[in-house]
Amino acid sequence: ESWVPPGVLAAFALNQVAQPPPVVHVSGSLCQQSPALHSMAHFRRVAVWPQVMWLSILFLPAASAVVARAIDQKTDVDVNYVAEMLDKLKVFVQQQTVATQEHFGSEITRLRGAINSVNGSGKVALEETLSKVETERIEAEAASLEALQYYHTVRAAMGSTGGAPSCDFLSCGRHASCRVRDNGRAFCECASCFAGDGFTCRPSACMPDTFYSAQLIKPKATDDAENETLTVSEISLTSLDEEHVLVAVRDEQQGDRGFLMLGKIGAKDITWGEKQAFSGELKAFAPVITGFANGRFLVSFRDQETDGIGYLVSGQVESDELTGVKVVMGMAHGFVKHQEQKMVLVPLSSSKVVCLYADHILDEHGLEHQRSGGAAVVQVLAEGALSLLGKYHFAMGGKLQHIAATRLTESEFMVTYRSLPQDADDAGKKSKELAVAWMKVSKDDLLVINPHPLFLERDTPGILQRDVALVSQNLIALSFYSSHEKKTKTTLVRWDPSTQHIKQVGTPTTIGGFASYVGSISLPGGTAVPSTFTYFQPEDAHGVAEVCGVSPVGDLSGCKDLSWTEDELRTASGIRLQDGRLLFAFANSGGTASTRFMSAEEASAQDVATVV
Repeated sequence: ESWVPPGVLAAFALNQVAQPPPVVHVSGSLCQQSPALHSMAHFRRVAVWPQVMWLSILFLPAASAVVARAIDQKTDVDVNYVAEMLDKLKVFVQQQTVATQEHFGSEITRLRGAINSVNGSGKVALEETLSKVETERIEAEAASLEALQYYHTVRAAMGSTGGAPSCDFLSCGRHASCRVRDNGRAFCECASCFAGDGFTCRPSACMPDTFYSAQLIKPKATDDAENETLTVSEISLTSLDEEHVLVAVRDEQQGDRGFLMLGKIGAKDITWGEKQAFSGELKAFAPVITGFANGRFLVSFRDQETDGIGYLVSGQVESDELTGVKVVMGMAHGFVKHQEQKMVLVPLSSSKVVCLYADHILDEHGLEHQRSGGAAVVQVLAEGALSLLGKYHFAMGGKLQHIAATRLTESEFMVTYRSLPQDADDAGKKSKELAVAWMKVSKDDLLVINPHPLFLERDTPGILQRDVALVSQNLIALSFYSSHEKKTKTTLVRWDPSTQHIKQVGTPTTIGGFASYVGSISLPGGTAVPSTFTYFQPEDAHGVAEVCGVSPVGDLSGCKDLSWTEDELRTASGIRLQDGRLLFAFANSGGTASTRFMSAEEASAQDVATVV
């Protein structure tokens, strides 16, 4: 509990700074007095000030403890001591920041001038020194920012209401995030379902501030009356940025052609643009769309219900002087035959997408030789261009159905699929109907497929609809419908990067009965309770959702039902928006398409899970 006064620490550090400059040898000659080469020593003295700063602020926790003990013992103490010392720290940091910027600027200018005047090994030495000086300058700026962040964070935690200049200067507590007031000052605020000062947040009653109702999807009016109506058989939804979403549909009254619409997100509704065909005159069964923050997007579909050709269409949302934004699309590219299953699009970094599908490997005569899963790695380019980076096979020898996937990182993703035996000889073997596999796109754009898939429910046939979603780092929720048991279940699996294996966590939890479709939404924990979110369509009932909390050991610790629509649905698609709300696009049994927001509080598992 001993405390060293900051002045002693600072004096010690400053003594280390005041060392004589080292002698620098260049091309065998002694160059101790060269202004440029002397900079190599001089910048070291300048760069040491962050060490002084950090040594000087070490006293703050000790000082706080001294104040607390003095108050407990009812001794005389200046309760403003820590605040005053914080203010002195701020002045010290600001002064040192200005001095450091001047010194580094001067040294960099001198070094660059000296580099232009010498050659040979001397120039190499100077260039190395310049690189070190610039590195030290960056480190000094980072140290200054961290020191000011320490100042503003401690001030706010002690009760200051003035706020910080920006969120860069605050380090909020667990279950809290930084917000900015109307006056531009930043402050910490506890997340939904938590209460506190933004540094200590405890669980509280979780009630949504806003309740949302369903809103019809109405395309923007045009001269063509047919473009203002929709009879939707299938629907897919994706987000682009904080303000825009895209929806892709199959319109049965338009010859099952595919259309998309751009929507602008409002507080309680969405304003939709014109209906635009993405499949041309082709039919568009099982449309799936995914998008990126840069406005680029990709759509997949097949042109027949069975034995169709799989197509990809890329596009981009661009600024337009007249309408504000416009959608530019390329041509539909057919890339795989014999399709009858919905394809899956996994968005990754750099506008790259992995398209997963059920594939047929043909022999030299064009006859089917083997079944497998297929994966096409593509990159969405500007103005609707598309680049194919490679095609791959996985799950060889199996007839694949009900493929689903979720992104883990910017390059990794988890895939689940139903693998049925291709040959009669495989009948009677352990089931592979609930398989989970890990994949990754490498830096050189190659698809890496882990050779150790996990097979679950090995003794249970009839595992049909399914989906996967990310819960937390390397923890994935797998929801599926077991037709043999007539139950919808959720289980957790974990990817272990060290062993390169997937393991099941706990046992499956039954969340419902019959389901005509199953969807999941990734709800990364962040400041909220880790949870799973599964939506599905029961028999002869309205669409429902099940939210389950995840315990500290990774088990499902409790679930609750959510009724989010009053209709029985034929198709639905859900996503998480950047503001934390969920958004659903769906069509009822009559083909009427709607959307509905769901608040983060409404989708929270706070009231059914143990807080971790």
